[in-house]
Amino acid sequence: MLRNLLIVTSLLFLLTSCAFTEEIHINNDGSGTYNFKIDMSEMMQEMQDMGTKDSTAASKSIDTTFNFKDILDEKKDSIAQLSKEEQAAIKAIADMNLHLQVDDEKGKMLMDFGLNFKDVSEIKNMEEKLTKAMSVNKNKGNAPLMNKSNVTFSLNGNNFVRKTIPKKLTTEEENEVDKSIQQSGSFLDGSMYKLIYHFEKKIKSVSHKKASISNDGKTLTIEVPMDSLVKNPKLLDFTLKLK
Repeated sequence: MLRNLLIVTSLLFLLTSCAFTEEIHINNDGSGTYNFKIDMSEMMQEMQDMGTKDSTAASKSIDTTFNFKDILDEKKDSIAQLSKEEQAAIKAIADMNLHLQVDDEKGKMLMDFGLNFKDVSEIKNMEEKLTKAMSVNKNKGNAPLMNKSNVTFSLNGNNFVRKTIPKKLTTEEENEVDKSIQQSGSFLDGSMYKLIYHFEKKIKSVSHKKASISNDGKTLTIEVPMDSLVKNPKLLDFTLKLK
């Protein structure tokens, strides 16, 4: 099971383009579920079109869920060799799970990282946790930096806020992020990033100009090009009021 996960997470960094979806269900008390979905089906289809798939090989179909707590337990000896700070950082993903779906015949590959939370503020800095989750096969507590900011969430009464906060980085770290972004340029082109946020109450107003509201008034959707989001991390910041 772990081997399959390592193979798929390695393939993730070979993508030419894909679709990212950040979906959150938020209850009135601030609890809920967080899901980060990566649709790699286009990559699968491109591989088939390029003839990289062995035509004599049997088609594969996978539909399984990985619990990161189990994976970290398997790697506990390696983790124990890290510093206390690094151990705490990598153990932060213990409550996450990954639902993996692969179907060769349909050209389908989906990854869905999930997490339950008691308060929406708990899902701040999710990108760092997701980066650690996707590099869990490496015996390192520090995953590579991928951007210069973190995202925070808050729900106070009927007011919900998604806010991007710049990280305090050294010059060396800034250069590392710039290098990562440059190397990722091939799959940023054509990739999209979508937010889908569900609330129990109806939405009264939202500050984002590109936001669309569902017919029942309880779901917010925003979609932007990934390359635009990388250039302007605050592109998905907004405030929302519930009725």
